[in-house]
Amino acid sequence: MKAVLIVIALLLPAPALGQIAKAPPLGATPPAPFTYLSAKDIEGRVGHPGPDGTPVVSMIDNHEYYFSEVVSRTSDGMVERHDHWIDFITILSGDVQLAVGGAITGGTVDDRGESHGGAQVGPTILALHAGDYVQIPAGTPHRMIVPKNLRYLVVKVRV
Repeated sequence: MKAVLIVIALLLPAPALGQIAKAPPLGATPPAPFTYLSAKDIEGRVGHPGPDGTPVVSMIDNHEYYFSEVVSRTSDGMVERHDHWIDFITILSGDVQLAVGGAITGGTVDDRGESHGGAQVGPTILALHAGDYVQIPAGTPHRMIVPKNLRYLVVKVRV
């Protein structure tokens, strides 16, 4: 009798494992087609700073699990934290200091759970230059400060 119960107990999880193996693919949105942007294309999209230093953002692709954009900025950004997005950033031109890590005090949290504004306490400050790459894990406070003729590519991936 014990042997029968053990066999039954071992077989119970089997359907669940079969369901995991046959799970539908993530998301219904197909990936974007091949995309090419020349330096001239990027210049045309973000080549002129916004009024009063407002960042100029040009979306390249927007998918349910990732998006990419090129950004030009001449003023400091506000501290932000994305609990469900990893930021992959490549500096295309210019220089900036990246404040990364620490904690956020104050600010607001939007309906997606992302924090914006407030003060960043205890960050590490990194000097970034053209060609540099950073990967900011989900949930990590970050802020760009003291940009000089800054243009960068950011790819965000949902986790």
